[in-house]
Amino acid sequence: MALAAEAAVPAADTVKLASTVVTATRSQANIASIPASVQVIDESQIRQQSGAGRKVADILGTLVPGLAPATGGMSNFSQTLRGRNMLVLIDGVSQNASRDNFRQLNSIAPASIERIEVISGASSIYGAGASGGIVNIITKRNQGEDLAMSSRLGMSSGNNLNPKGFAYEAFQSVSGRQGPLDWYLSADWTQRNDQFDGNGKRIPQDTSQGSAMDTETYDLHGRFGYALDADKRLSLALQDYKDEQDTGFAPRTIDGESVAVKGLDLDEQPFTHNQAVNLNYSDSDLLGQQLLLESYWRRADALFFPDRPRGFAGVSDNNSQQEVYGLRAAVESDLPSIGAARGSLVWGADYENESTRQRGDRYQVNGLVYRKSGETFELGPDVDTATKALFAQMSWDIADWTLRGGIRRQWVESEVQDSIAYGEIWQTGNRATLPGGTLKYDATLYNLGAVYHLSDNQDLFVNFSQGFSLPDIQRFLRDVDSRFDIQTLNAQAIEVDSYELGWRGNWSRWKADVTLYENRSDVTQFYDASARVLRLIDQKERVRGVESSLSYDLSERWSVGGTYAWTKGETQQNGKWIDLPATRVSPAKTTLFLGYSQDRYNLRLQALQLADYDAAAKDGNGREIDGYTLVDLLGAVELPTGRLEGGIFNLTNRTYQNLFTQANARKPFPNAEGRTFSLAYSVDW
Repeated sequence: MALAAEAAVPAADTVKLASTVVTATRSQANIASIPASVQVIDESQIRQQSGAGRKVADILGTLVPGLAPATGGMSNFSQTLRGRNMLVLIDGVSQNASRDNFRQLNSIAPASIERIEVISGASSIYGAGASGGIVNIITKRNQGEDLAMSSRLGMSSGNNLNPKGFAYEAFQSVSGRQGPLDWYLSADWTQRNDQFDGNGKRIPQDTSQGSAMDTETYDLHGRFGYALDADKRLSLALQDYKDEQDTGFAPRTIDGESVAVKGLDLDEQPFTHNQAVNLNYSDSDLLGQQLLLESYWRRADALFFPDRPRGFAGVSDNNSQQEVYGLRAAVESDLPSIGAARGSLVWGADYENESTRQRGDRYQVNGLVYRKSGETFELGPDVDTATKALFAQMSWDIADWTLRGGIRRQWVESEVQDSIAYGEIWQTGNRATLPGGTLKYDATLYNLGAVYHLSDNQDLFVNFSQGFSLPDIQRFLRDVDSRFDIQTLNAQAIEVDSYELGWRGNWSRWKADVTLYENRSDVTQFYDASARVLRLIDQKERVRGVESSLSYDLSERWSVGGTYAWTKGETQQNGKWIDLPATRVSPAKTTLFLGYSQDRYNLRLQALQLADYDAAAKDGNGREIDGYTLVDLLGAVELPTGRLEGGIFNLTNRTYQNLFTQANARKPFPNAEGRTFSLAYSVDW
């Protein structure tokens, strides 16, 4: 076996039982041995779905059954997995923080990715954040070549072929190996411009979470590995990612319709800027055991549009910053055999320190002209959070059974700094100090599952697992006045219990899986209007659903398949279960595809259908959602030199409002993107 950091894991298709993943167990494991829903999206699938300007969120929203569709902007707010928040990792390092900006999927370019491993269902294996599951994005690296380079140029356009709506992308990588040293360098640049709906009208910007229009993005990666000897290895990974908007348009309502109006003059525009350094050491034979030491530093900086006035505080933007560093140690040991039973143990410790700060620059607004006034607000106190954890995960293979179980013990301490109460400023205009303090909480989480191998082609599994998320203390305290006592927050880890029963199979021409699940929590977040504070309260929530996928090779060239996911989420209020809004649970989602593949070219016709959803609206707990169906046509052809890839997204040029807009935006709702053409040329040399 091999621990997760530098495991050489081959690319894999969804539900291939022989495939290996590193995410589910923090060590290399065969999918057939994991009592959970596992999906691997390989490089060829990512490349096929990646028209110029498309993001990771678009790809996952199409290919992962239990994940809500993408928002179409900078944010993945409301893009939940099984009705809960997901933990997003890049090479095993968390992109989440207690102050959730929902920019985790806007942290890397698709061209930089080797594969994506998705583990659906609550998990505590990597710490906080995975109450709905884990998305581990694994970046490209040297594949053993002495020298290799890869180039890609791409372009996309709206249906009207208006040059103002073109998007451009350029990617270049170079990789090599010399003796014990290997390295990989890459750069991706993307320019997105206007977007047009099915009627050919420019789509207005989303100023709440951030728009993808008129943005310039770069993604720089460096990875270096050094083999100290046959067993010991050092690796260093670097990333610098920035996505910044520069637009002259703003949304306005004219004659009851949301339109884009030209003339915006804004001092500083929204952006996402992430930087990361990972330094790892591995030893595959330390007294017969395997050791992995991981250290990381990450800085995330996100700026939001000065969207709306707040009382005496007026209009301000929102600049949220997190700086995180951490250490992780894991040891994998073979356990003594008991008869025919073979076992292994992964155990270790994690430490992480997170510093979060959030500021807002006040603006003077004159029509579409936004100028900073020179006044800055603290949008909640600065918070330093230290997390310590011990964990152990055990696996046993006994005849036709694989048993897995584990425990994680977590201690969290948050130092809340004194601050100027923003809530009191916007309520009264008065500047007064909100006293800080120390908040401590802990959690013990368990997981236990079993896989029964019905045959070489089929598995049946059952699993219980627990996950948790940290309270967003900074957001909890943003709107309070200076008299608020932070010790009344009821701060605690929000625990989720997850249960699932699943089956998966893989034959020569068939691949299929189906999973039934339910997750529950006894605590939820609730906005207390009288105290103007987001609180944790003892209110039960439950989410139930089914996920399934099926594919069939009609012949050597033709294949057909699809996925289906249905989710029902409820919260208990005054003794009655009411449905959760679509910002929490996705309406039923169905996908279908028909594929054709020759030696030198391939085509894929795919459709995504999102069902209507009115259950939450009937309970007065959300909005009614109108479903929609989108069709894409994708293809690629091998040229004598290089490869030409293309796609037509929203093939029927449907005019619609996406799920995020209907569930979250202010009326009147803007339309989503109409038919889009994309074309890219790539060459490996």
